[in-house]
Amino acid sequence: MAKKQKPESDDQQYQRFLEKVQELVDAGELNPTEAEEAFERAMQKISKRATIPPNVDCDD
Repeated sequence: MAKKQKPESDDQQYQRFLEKVQELVDAGELNPTEAEEAFERAMQKISKRATIPPNVDCDD
């Protein structure tokens, strides 16, 4: 039977995430500049595909 994991607070989970990111950067497996550029390209593709029907009010 798998060991039950102890729940983490949001702050603990965020800190663990930052530590893992730094490990990847230090190991040369993650380049923050390249990652940001890839993210921006993906968001551009998503925003081009997203359409708002003409009868929807976006001011809400």
